[in-house]
Amino acid sequence: YFIQSNLRMPEDELPRAWSIEPRERIKALSELASGSITINHAIPIKRYYRSGVELERMAKVYEDEGNLEKAFFLFMKYTTLFVECLPQHPEYKSPETSNDRRTVRAKLKSLFETAEAIKCSLTQTYTVQHKKWTRDEMIKQAEAEQRRLEEEARLEAEAVKAKRLEMERRETELALELEQIERQLEETRSIATKEIEKPVRPPLQRQPTYPTLEPTPAPVPLLPASTAVTAATLGGLQVTLPSVPTGGFDMAPPSAVLNSVPPPVSVPPGAPVSAPPSAPPSNSVPAPNSVPPLATNQSAAPLPVVDRSTKPPQPAIDRSLKPGSGMSASDMFSDMMTQDLQRSIIVPATLPDKFLSVCLDNTQQNIETCGILAAKLNANNFTVTHVILPKQRGTPDSCQTLAEEELFEYQDKLDLITVGWIHTHPSQSAFLSSVDLHTHCSYQLMLKEAIAIVCAPKHNSTGIFTLTDPRGMEVISKCGQSGFHPHPNIPPLFEDCKHVQIDTNLTAQVIDLR
Repeated sequence: YFIQSNLRMPEDELPRAWSIEPRERIKALSELASGSITINHAIPIKRYYRSGVELERMAKVYEDEGNLEKAFFLFMKYTTLFVECLPQHPEYKSPETSNDRRTVRAKLKSLFETAEAIKCSLTQTYTVQHKKWTRDEMIKQAEAEQRRLEEEARLEAEAVKAKRLEMERRETELALELEQIERQLEETRSIATKEIEKPVRPPLQRQPTYPTLEPTPAPVPLLPASTAVTAATLGGLQVTLPSVPTGGFDMAPPSAVLNSVPPPVSVPPGAPVSAPPSAPPSNSVPAPNSVPPLATNQSAAPLPVVDRSTKPPQPAIDRSLKPGSGMSASDMFSDMMTQDLQRSIIVPATLPDKFLSVCLDNTQQNIETCGILAAKLNANNFTVTHVILPKQRGTPDSCQTLAEEELFEYQDKLDLITVGWIHTHPSQSAFLSSVDLHTHCSYQLMLKEAIAIVCAPKHNSTGIFTLTDPRGMEVISKCGQSGFHPHPNIPPLFEDCKHVQIDTNLTAQVIDLR
């Protein structure tokens, strides 16, 4: 996150990096700068010395603009380049670079002091930011606790309300049940009173009924032949009586007569006998003071149960943002890295025509001409202000610069930064040849935004190219061949620039040092 930035963060969206301890942030920024340096031994060491000059120049621009993070990043990148990385270059101890080494050693002390001062300023700023983040977290935790207590109070109130409603419902149901019991008691009293007032009738006695049986004829005693038999009726039964003989007779014993009467008919076992009605049972009328049991309402809803032992979950705090949580340096300074990805190169619309007018003689002779694109850094964007043509030697398909010291001297007077190069293809279309790819790779290694402008007057076209990253940069930086030679071009090794803006209101100077 930039110390001074035009972007305003909402109060509730503080940058993640603010949660890191200031000392950890400074350490991460230094490691990020150190890890961004790579050395290609195929690149002449003088290019790296020149890159160091422009690194220092850009760092001072960012410092003046108040972008202390970016300034510190570039100063640390400078010291890492010349203290740790460049001594590994094969040409480092060559006599030709002795003056460059002395110049760098003289600068390192003052650059260390400048970087230390920026570090102190950053530490103070990071401390303020960290305190603000800590205070904000405390406020968030207090608000979360307040919300938790309010939620707990709300649940408590709902439970009390639910319990009160349930009690009211129970009371209503009980009143209805008591009313029903009163009605039942009243009905019972009324029935009992009516039963008491009824006259008591004696129970009816019913005679048992028996089935009608045919009488069995009594055995007739044998009489002498001389005895006459007389028929008579006795008690509805046909009885044959002996007649009295003339000469007299003996009287039959009484038992003989009795035996002639049929015996009573006995009821066969198992035959139904109609019993006389009995008195009503004593318990057939309910007692006036008896109360039936209360009916149980099975549909009544149970009382709500509130678990007081379990509290609502508290809002979780992202502990991964704490120091030592493994947050990478690129994440910590993602805003700064994003700003770098968004840096644009602003090119005046008239620049190609001005350059071609200066190269007209060489173009007519079918000789390539090249120049350096020099720019000013302002508000994290590069604006091309000069095209410098150094001394050079050209052919129909190549161009080589000479006496680059004069070029550097002119740039240093105006604090210009190299952002790429421009050259002509007198008889060919606008593209990057294999030699052009190697030439541009050294520019893009020094500055990843570097561009290559190719002017093809014969085809009336102009192209602005850059090597693809990572594909093009990897292939060309690892290629050890020189001159014209083939490269694999699938996927493409270069492409049209997407970070170039053409401005019709700007103009650029063309400086010819040839």
